[in-house]
Amino acid sequence: MAAWILYVLLVSLLLGLAALCFERAALLRKKGARWLWGASIVASLAVPFIISSVTVQLPNVTRHLPAAQTVPAVALREMTESALSPALWIVAAGQEKFAWSPVTTTILGGLWGVASVLLLGGLLASGLRLARQRRGWEQARIAGQPVLVAEDVGPAVVGLFSPEIVVPRWLLDAAADEQELVVAHEQSHLEANDAQLLLVALTLVVCMPWNLPLWWQLRRLRRAIEVDCDARVLRRGHDVGRYGATLVSVGERHAGRIAVVAAMTESKSFLEQRIRTMLRTKAKFAWASALALILVGLVLTAGAAEVTPPNGEPHKEIAVDAKILSGYVGTYKFTGTALVEVKLDGAQLSAQVTGQPFFPIFATSNTEFFYKVVNAQITFNPGPDGVAQSLVLHQNGANITMQRIDAAAAGQVRDKAKERFASQTPNPAYEAELRHLLEGIISGNVDYSRMSQGIGDAVKKQMPMLSHLADNGPIKTIRFIGVSEDGSDVYSVLQEKGASHWRIALDEKGLIINAMVLPGP
Repeated sequence: MAAWILYVLLVSLLLGLAALCFERAALLRKKGARWLWGASIVASLAVPFIISSVTVQLPNVTRHLPAAQTVPAVALREMTESALSPALWIVAAGQEKFAWSPVTTTILGGLWGVASVLLLGGLLASGLRLARQRRGWEQARIAGQPVLVAEDVGPAVVGLFSPEIVVPRWLLDAAADEQELVVAHEQSHLEANDAQLLLVALTLVVCMPWNLPLWWQLRRLRRAIEVDCDARVLRRGHDVGRYGATLVSVGERHAGRIAVVAAMTESKSFLEQRIRTMLRTKAKFAWASALALILVGLVLTAGAAEVTPPNGEPHKEIAVDAKILSGYVGTYKFTGTALVEVKLDGAQLSAQVTGQPFFPIFATSNTEFFYKVVNAQITFNPGPDGVAQSLVLHQNGANITMQRIDAAAAGQVRDKAKERFASQTPNPAYEAELRHLLEGIISGNVDYSRMSQGIGDAVKKQMPMLSHLADNGPIKTIRFIGVSEDGSDVYSVLQEKGASHWRIALDEKGLIINAMVLPGP
């Protein structure tokens, strides 16, 4: 949950900063900005959930797949930049410091729900209290417009479904031109549906009360609503000097304010900002500054969409009988030089891939297990006697089936891996298949018949993320780096506009059984 909260806060902050840039650009061009903040609030709630859960079917408008192949569905989270994931920052800072127990997560989730319910209840109570007050207000006409007159409320627009203007009683004794400007301001709010916009935005913020950037966005929305309203009033021909003086006059009064309405009165500092905005003239090269701000805003928006969300709901661990677990102990063949070994220590099952240490795996059912150190899962396929005949490794979009082998066969695989690792000699077939795979990615015509089904499925899902390889242009050189402990070959690939490191291995049939882009230049 800690990673999820950090992810949402980061996305909301980036979207808020983007909206701030767009607002500054709009003001330079004398355009309205309130809808920019409204959109930012909606996006701050929607983007984290959409990126985390939505899967899209890509249209087959390129040559990425042969006609006989179906275009894969791609989860949006797989198209983001994992380096931007707050989950990685937590791990880097020491996972044990941020690991929240299920009890803590449940308590925090409960507090979140209680806070939202209380705030929503406060909104409803405020609405009911306002409705009762409205029944006691007088009706009048000022500057030709129907208004409600209260003792100490307003000027403001009140009501959601049938909004009306409410003014304080002192306005009845004000000069006619001041009355006209006050009513013109509130009438502009009424026509622009500002009260409804503000109430909807606040209701959305209440859904995530701990999100401080969201509250900041709401504050900016309230201010943008008033600035836009000022601009609309002045466009109707009212004198800017007299209008500014009216704002100051109204601001000096001590009429009561209602929390969730579009009101004319604001803080003194913000009132000064509004007047400066009204008096500001359009700069000669305002379009250039506006364009620069728009570009920065677009970069920030793209950055918010690129942040990788943490994994979905945490796996729920269950206890599995040790007798069932013992049926999974054994050795499973990954490649011709790599194994997955499973052992049982007490009630804890652990798995090891050749060249890596043993890591514990945790059960979500009698046959399904997951790692905590990496986003990967294992499914065991037991026979009638309870002994697993194979397992399936689910990782990076691949579902790789591995058959159980006996001790003699496992010894042969280990010996072959040790021999390859000791020799540090490249396998020409590995380099040829890597070149063929890369050329297929670059040309948009990948030959999936030369891969195992698991790797083929993974490549299909990851094609959107591999598109940058096509942008790097043709292959210039493929340089052998060495043999890894699992017997895979590691290569450095230099393209016209970039480079990458790859690990690749083939099975006995010559099909690609493992292909991975490694971190590095």
